[in-house]
Amino acid sequence: MWYVLQVETGQEQSVQQALQAMENVVALVPRENRLVRKAGAWTQREYILFPGYVFLSLDYNADNYYRVRAVPHVLRFLGASGLAPSRLSYLEAEWIKVLSGGGKPLEPTRVRRQPDGSLKVMGGVLGNFASCAIQYDSHARRAKVELTICGEPKTVQLSVELVNDS
Repeated sequence: MWYVLQVETGQEQSVQQALQAMENVVALVPRENRLVRKAGAWTQREYILFPGYVFLSLDYNADNYYRVRAVPHVLRFLGASGLAPSRLSYLEAEWIKVLSGGGKPLEPTRVRRQPDGSLKVMGGVLGNFASCAIQYDSHARRAKVELTICGEPKTVQLSVELVNDS
């Protein structure tokens, strides 16, 4: 099963590495190479899509709970107010796997403006979210994707690169 850990912001990747060293634990930190405007030019900077969170797959039991909680910078399992923490649904876990890009930061999705003004995905991660609500902001070169995490609605911003027909 997949769970969500809240961790100290800025420590996501160190927690991920510590968890990956454990047997039978998969830890993911979705990242992207975000397009940012700096000094009048567009550049890319690595950006964590869910700051303060690490997604992990493990067999939840007392031993694993205490192994995970002993990792420095881990604050808590999300939703752990009762007997067990909140779990990601199958679809939510699949979204996180896609956003994790196989362990590499996602590249900006390439989009092309259609004659009617709409944008068409030409390549990139946004093609996997056709069933989700997507809002484009061409000026900021971002797309907002509406999805759920542990049943809670969340908005994820992803970079888009406008490509010309030529």
